[in-house]
Amino acid sequence: MNGVNIGPDVNVVNMSATHRDSYHHGDLRSALLAAGRELLVERGAAGFSLSELARRVGVSTAAPYRHFADRDALLDALGDEGYGIFGAALLAAIAVDDGPRAWLHRIGVAYLDFARDHAELFEIMFADRAGRPALAGPPTFEPLVTAVAAAQRDRVLPDDQPVPSLARTIWAMLHGLAVLEARGGLSKLGLGAPHETLVREAFALMLVPG
Repeated sequence: MNGVNIGPDVNVVNMSATHRDSYHHGDLRSALLAAGRELLVERGAAGFSLSELARRVGVSTAAPYRHFADRDALLDALGDEGYGIFGAALLAAIAVDDGPRAWLHRIGVAYLDFARDHAELFEIMFADRAGRPALAGPPTFEPLVTAVAAAQRDRVLPDDQPVPSLARTIWAMLHGLAVLEARGGLSKLGLGAPHETLVREAFALMLVPG
């Protein structure tokens, strides 16, 4: 091994070149997360184990515990990555200065797109486990609050509710659709229309015509 002391935790036989490089660079945590994303897609959270993850990365079954206290800690770290992806998508939805009506529509579409494209991450992000980030905290809720405040100011939404209250109502509507999407429920209910259509219909009862 060219004089490199890999250490007792590494199973060289089972390591891919990529994972060996990650370990040599002191990046075992990132290698575990990358393999964890793959395993999560393949088996879901119920089939997720640190021992299987260690085998995939090519390290001893004890090695993951240097970075993660247990299975839930690693799932939480994957959930944090999911929040980063999700938050970026929602921020992008209000990045173009084309008005709150368009912002709300894009937020809704981004919500459903994320649930479809990252269904496994979506499930663990909103799982009932202690220590998860606040659901209504930044950056995943602030874009919606920004859009709702602008929509009330421009009379796109009625102003008979405080902004936080109305934002929570809209969030509940979108989250319900997203949960159905992540679990394949929209198609089963005959609601497998494009997300743009579903969001437009969902907002039709709330937005001021215009």
